[in-house]
Amino acid sequence: MAYDFYQGSTFNFAGTLQLTGSVVGGTSGVNKNQPDFSQWAITAAMYDSEGVVNYGSIAVANLSGGDPTTNGLYNLTATSSQTSTWPVGKAQLNLKVTAADGSIMYADPIWFRIKATPLI
Repeated sequence: MAYDFYQGSTFNFAGTLQLTGSVVGGTSGVNKNQPDFSQWAITAAMYDSEGVVNYGSIAVANLSGGDPTTNGLYNLTATSSQTSTWPVGKAQLNLKVTAADGSIMYADPIWFRIKATPLI
């Protein structure tokens, strides 16, 4: 499934990090079986459908905090001036996560369909 997004709109996307199953030594999250994601760094960018052409980096706010229900929450934002340069067509949002121990993981792409703004 691809999310529709209109070129030139402000981009806002929220999500949650979670590792599959319990994590050895996990002490955070609602079930106390996940790492403390507040210590992790997240970077994001929108790419073309092949994952080759980078349309631009996206600002990331890691919203993990002391409340177990916020562990892993993040918010992505890009201004309308940034997204006005994103070409119409299928695109993928890619996330790179760097854990507290320095290990790097990549999330599966999140698919978008960038559409021309109808009100120009």
